[in-house]
Amino acid sequence: MKSKMKSFAKFLNENYFYVLAVVSLLIPDIMLKYLVWPKVYGEFFATIVPLAFDFCWIFILLLGILFFLPKNWGRAVFGIIGGFFILFSFAQYIYFQIFNQFFRISSIALAGEGGEYFSYAISYLDARVGVCSAISIFCLVLALIRWKRPTFKCKWKKAFVIVPIFGLVLMHIFMQPQLFGESDQDWDSWSKPRVIYQKFNDVNKGIDVMGLYQFTARDIYKSYFAGSKYGEADFEKVRTFSKEKLEAKAANEFTGALKGKNLIAVMLEGIDDWMISEKYTPTMKYMMENGINFENYYAPTFGTGYTLGSEFCFHTGFYTPPSEVSAVNFAANSFPYALPKLFADAGYSANSFHYNNQEFYNRGIMHKSLGYEKYHSFQDYGLPEYVAQADSNIMKYDEIYADMTKNAPFFSFVITYSGHVPYTFDDAKLALAKENHPELVDNTMLAEKNNCLILARDTDDFFKGLLERLEKDGLLEDTVIAVFTDHYAYGFSDQGKLLEYNKAVGDELMYRVPAFIYSEGLTPKKITKPTHTADLLPTLINLFGLYDSGYYIGEDALSLKEGFAYFGNSAWLDESVYYVPGEEAPKGQEERVKRGCEKVRQSLEINDIVIVGDYFKEEK
Repeated sequence: MKSKMKSFAKFLNENYFYVLAVVSLLIPDIMLKYLVWPKVYGEFFATIVPLAFDFCWIFILLLGILFFLPKNWGRAVFGIIGGFFILFSFAQYIYFQIFNQFFRISSIALAGEGGEYFSYAISYLDARVGVCSAISIFCLVLALIRWKRPTFKCKWKKAFVIVPIFGLVLMHIFMQPQLFGESDQDWDSWSKPRVIYQKFNDVNKGIDVMGLYQFTARDIYKSYFAGSKYGEADFEKVRTFSKEKLEAKAANEFTGALKGKNLIAVMLEGIDDWMISEKYTPTMKYMMENGINFENYYAPTFGTGYTLGSEFCFHTGFYTPPSEVSAVNFAANSFPYALPKLFADAGYSANSFHYNNQEFYNRGIMHKSLGYEKYHSFQDYGLPEYVAQADSNIMKYDEIYADMTKNAPFFSFVITYSGHVPYTFDDAKLALAKENHPELVDNTMLAEKNNCLILARDTDDFFKGLLERLEKDGLLEDTVIAVFTDHYAYGFSDQGKLLEYNKAVGDELMYRVPAFIYSEGLTPKKITKPTHTADLLPTLINLFGLYDSGYYIGEDALSLKEGFAYFGNSAWLDESVYYVPGEEAPKGQEERVKRGCEKVRQSLEINDIVIVGDYFKEEK
């Protein structure tokens, strides 16, 4: 008995690194599930299936490296792979804490654009993720120290790798439809794990359904190796969708009301509803009260990059597809009906303006493809970065204002920046805003809230300067200013407080932000029905009497049609129902819920075909 125990102890001593290697790769996925998912769903779609996928991939990697690579090469490769997934899950955790969603692997290419906010992102760490990551790293290091190739003799030992590969193939082909079941034709099919797996159109639920490693493998395949998934039958759906929308279209009292006027469209960075007041944003409040005010406007997010997503939708009438990562990926697409091109076709000059350089989010190329003549970075005018970031500085530079208003009729698109994170410490723009408005510093208020309000005032100062200059030059009467916010103040550290400030009764309702259209002489109007970012383009082309192709997924917000808005997790609301997937339909509203879910499904499908399938290029 003693000899057997000694033999077993010797075996464990010589081979325990196998267990450590498996554990080091298993922890990252388990960490994401048990630290993140309860925050959103409280339960999982499945537990056995994603775990089985995890073990298959871990054993494929481990056995493949052990049997096919020399010891030192194997140690290095496994160390790189293990280190990557530990860092990857760590980054996914932080990203989720900020944005309530995961990102796809191709978003790593955009990491440089978020590098400047590294210290802000690190503030979202907590002890749990630190402990999990430390244990994973500890297990990986010990496994690498004890790393060695198997010493047992077997002519066919390399064939062992076939076992997990075979298991993975069987799961992919048989287990996922059999275990997850459910018809993919039902009105709520998008919420079924089987459809999530097959369609691969939801990052959050995708990781939950298939686990970190299977999701990553499918992500790489879908992103870099899969061909176009759309064909003629899909394009015919888009044509039918467009035809039906045009047939249902009707003129209203606002059709062509602003035809021929100049347009300055402004996308606000992080300005939330609760920041608007006479004290902190007097100019914007005045414009909202004396213009068309969308009181129930939402800026939903899809993919990576909240600001870029809203920017993309405003210009194209389509959201970044949930199955993709970022709008940056579609800079080479054809956009014949993008808003700048429609204005250019109507004889307008079209230019865009922002503090960041043209490489950031690839705006130099993206804006050209949308139809702008040029993307103007404020830094190109010789402004130091810390000066260019403050919205109150924009109208102080004659050359910037001149480029915004030259060659009438003009369409100028401006992205503000003062409302951008951080809110917890005084960066250059916040320091300037406090210097400009020391009377707004309130030490009795939560410091972060006070900072947000002061930054909102800095953005308000831009509008004050803009109105003054337009009036002085005799342009105000002939210029329309359309304003919308890119996203809610997601960077606020206390999300509970943010819900309280927004008076939101559900997470999706936090996406309600300011949007309004101001023009001298325009009859004030309050739009109380739900509207969202995709409604902006159809609304503007109706107001300016521009060509309507009927392809846009949104509606003219000034029409008599019922309001509707939907979100990244397929939740939606209309004028009487707020529905979140997985919840029971309100009593007596079952049919309405089915219609709403079908509308979301169709919108997501058409959106995906048009953008991912590059429909307009194929139609040429």
